[in-house]
Amino acid sequence: MKFELRNPDYTLSPYTGMGRQHWLDACEFLLKGIFSNVASMDSLPLSPRTEYAVSYPNEKTSPWKEYAARFEGLSRSFLIAAPLLFNRPETKIGEYSLTEYYRKHILSAVTKGTASYMLSLKEVQSMSAPGERAFQHTCECASLVIGLEQSRNILWDTYCQQEKDCIAAYLMEFANGYTEPHNWRLFNMLILAFLHKEGYPIDESIMRDHAQAILSYYAGDGWYRDGHRFDYYSPWAFQVYAPLWNAWYGYQKEPYIASQIEKNSNCLVERYEALFDKNANVTLWGRSGIYRNAVSAPFAANFALNNPKAHPGLARRINSGALLQFITREDVFQNGIPTLGFYKEFSPMVQEYSCAESPFWMANPFICLCFPDNHPFWTAAESNGSWEEMKENANKTFIMEGPGIVADHHGANGSVEFRTAKALFKPEDEYIPYYIRLSFHSHFPWEAFDYKGAEAMQYSLLYDGEEKALVPNIMLYAGVREKVLYRMAYFDFQYNFQGKSSIQLADIPLPNGMLRADKTRIPHKPYRLFMGAYGFPADDTVSIQKRSLNGAQSMVLKSDTRQLALTVYSGFDTIELKERTGVNPISAKSLLLYGTSKREKLYGYEPYVMVSAVLSKEGGEDFTESELFPIRSLSFRDSEQCGGCGPVRIELRDGQSYEINYEEMEGNLMI
Repeated sequence: MKFELRNPDYTLSPYTGMGRQHWLDACEFLLKGIFSNVASMDSLPLSPRTEYAVSYPNEKTSPWKEYAARFEGLSRSFLIAAPLLFNRPETKIGEYSLTEYYRKHILSAVTKGTASYMLSLKEVQSMSAPGERAFQHTCECASLVIGLEQSRNILWDTYCQQEKDCIAAYLMEFANGYTEPHNWRLFNMLILAFLHKEGYPIDESIMRDHAQAILSYYAGDGWYRDGHRFDYYSPWAFQVYAPLWNAWYGYQKEPYIASQIEKNSNCLVERYEALFDKNANVTLWGRSGIYRNAVSAPFAANFALNNPKAHPGLARRINSGALLQFITREDVFQNGIPTLGFYKEFSPMVQEYSCAESPFWMANPFICLCFPDNHPFWTAAESNGSWEEMKENANKTFIMEGPGIVADHHGANGSVEFRTAKALFKPEDEYIPYYIRLSFHSHFPWEAFDYKGAEAMQYSLLYDGEEKALVPNIMLYAGVREKVLYRMAYFDFQYNFQGKSSIQLADIPLPNGMLRADKTRIPHKPYRLFMGAYGFPADDTVSIQKRSLNGAQSMVLKSDTRQLALTVYSGFDTIELKERTGVNPISAKSLLLYGTSKREKLYGYEPYVMVSAVLSKEGGEDFTESELFPIRSLSFRDSEQCGGCGPVRIELRDGQSYEINYEEMEGNLMI
């Protein structure tokens, strides 16, 4: 099963061929898959489960979770159905009238005694475990009101007053209930805003408290800190739900807060193209990667504002490209629905709050289908933004100080590679692999950690006598100076930095990858230090090449379509390669290139600076010598050429020169 684009319009949409009708076709395609599992008009849109180890409900979860999974199936599939009904109200999927199906089940969901009843807040609370205060039902109520607003004339307005009151009373209970102190406050705000629009009295003090909290999370450059993290929840939750709230409530009732939300959205879209590659593909990063193309939704939501600043042609191009990235792949679908994975099912990226129906949240960008045919989002010619001016031997850097994200568009291979910071987790936290890496790449999704030695796109530290390797659990941001990004990574950080091993990171973007000059600060020895490149899918034939030049070593992995290289200059003893199974989100088997460094003496003036490059190339043509070995000259201030003190000087073959200086980093670290 995969989506096939029929009658593409490459005149208006030269990059994707996608227009408004194609988006509606995509809605029908997704709903056909969902409804292939619906046995009758009385059945809810539930997905056959294939993953049980992590996702809910399971033997460890509270009984109310059974109802939450059912609610996710109803409300999130409705996020796909509602925009379709807005445009094609007579749509049938198989034998089912979408209008009649959702009209029936939404009312049944809030009506005690029906087979589709989802439980009241008090009933959910009675089934909850100690410490459970916030419930998935709040999120799903927000999805319901979005869909009801979108399909107002087709669904909401057809309910009688008594039925509306029944639905409103159910929504009000969760709107006024406890919510998580992060993006979830927006769920309550949207529910309250919908009820206010419908004439139901709300507590405006509660609304204002939620709204001020949302503004307080703002960090700059269009990004909000979600709880203690920066991740895609800022774009796909804050920057989607907040503009909708503006349109429904904020502009009328809270003009100052609304003005700040509008400003923050416009600030985001100024540089948000930074996170998408030449094909407008999404990079796997952070939690909830199963929401996939939802990352593109802020480009649509921006047009819900009174004064949007997004470029409509770029907005549609990125939304369309991100959608096609996933729905045109057969491995994304299992039993007619998107898997719990990025492409194929991949349990290492699944969180315990997800169920089989959770991926339907990928429908967030479908809010664009509520714009009329003559809206600029649909009439503007597609634009590929900065990629249209990108030369093959060039690189474009986007700096976002607020969240500590620096993204690079690589002209030589069309990829985006972004480096993140301002992340902190307890040692061995399951979230570390999602957030703390040397960088994230659109062509090479991150691999799971096994803590056995080298890990993909990360340093790992193994002390003699220990069985498990350490990986950094805090990444601090120190800013960009003279095109060099500085960060600090600590291993096994808990309460303070005293005695903890760390690495001062400094990286330089290249047209085909990233050059690193990282200084180790590891007080405890003996140890082995590893630095992994990206995991390379190896289900098909992969060739291996070894090359060297003036003491620098390189190893290249090459498939029929793509190549990856690790080149090391100083600080490493060897480049090695290992095969792994079950850690890559694309393939069952993968190969990992990694550099190694070993230290035996407790104290001794030995090489401190690890200089390396991770490079990639599309197609079958081999790397040229200048591509694979980009450094012309490398020198250190000290006579031993170990890099223990003073700056590192690097001259590239293209004539650019860099001086890397780690001094005063300690006074500029940010979390």
